[in-house]
Amino acid sequence: MAPSNTVTDVAASMVGNIENLVPLTSGQYTMGSLILMVSYGACFAFIIYFVLSSFQLAPRYRVVPVMSAIVMASAGLNLMREFSLWEASFAFDGAMFQPLAEGNVFTNAFRYGNWTITVPILLTQLPIAFALSRPDLHKRAFRMSIPAVLMIWTGLYGQFGETGDFTRLNIWGVISTIFFVWMLIEVRGVISAAVKNSPPQLVAWPKNIWWYFLATWGIYPIAYALPQLGQTGDLVVVRQLLYSIADITTKLVYGIILSRYVLRRSALEGYVPAAEALETSPLGSQVASARGD
Repeated sequence: MAPSNTVTDVAASMVGNIENLVPLTSGQYTMGSLILMVSYGACFAFIIYFVLSSFQLAPRYRVVPVMSAIVMASAGLNLMREFSLWEASFAFDGAMFQPLAEGNVFTNAFRYGNWTITVPILLTQLPIAFALSRPDLHKRAFRMSIPAVLMIWTGLYGQFGETGDFTRLNIWGVISTIFFVWMLIEVRGVISAAVKNSPPQLVAWPKNIWWYFLATWGIYPIAYALPQLGQTGDLVVVRQLLYSIADITTKLVYGIILSRYVLRRSALEGYVPAAEALETSPLGSQVASARGD
């Protein structure tokens, strides 16, 4: 006898995420594995890049790539955990990869736990990179981090509503979006202060970082709402891809951008290793000329 709709709905609500309801083809399963593997591999690889790049910077800016290295370590461990869950929670039955293998439940909740750690770090990097005064830095970092954490945790609660009635998903998605907008307002304040505080040669950087920030962080709400389009294997894979693209662009690529910005700022402030690292660039030539080299 087939289970009643009520029993099915209760079972669906208990597994939290749609990955536990959808059988995958071999191609879909493999693609999901590759997305997660490449994501955590990239994070671990760039720990070395960020640590080494810190030695080229003026002492006041070295913490910026070091913070990126910390973010990479945290994100890499989380994505490796997601990869192991993916591997454990699907089993091949001869035709499809079936979810809930041996009672193992896949969840995206660990991503939210990781974001609770990494997002405040990412936001704090901004006022440090833009050389805001220490009292202003602390104030702005705190004001950005509060709505960010509230955004993450309300989103975490809401995402458990994606397997049944979407009321929970949407209500808490709206609440999370309110905190997201609040966070953006605070980030915009830092960008405005940075434009005033940046050297003339670098004044375009904070403006461009602002638009990059909007474009990349805007991927997360799309991935959050995606389950409402249906419960298919393709959608499961696309959502993992969107989450991973968002994580890589808002953490790894963002860290590279900030590292390149503070390298240029260090050179303009007369720090020799930074100027030497930029010798082949137009800015490096300007700095060398100013030094009389």
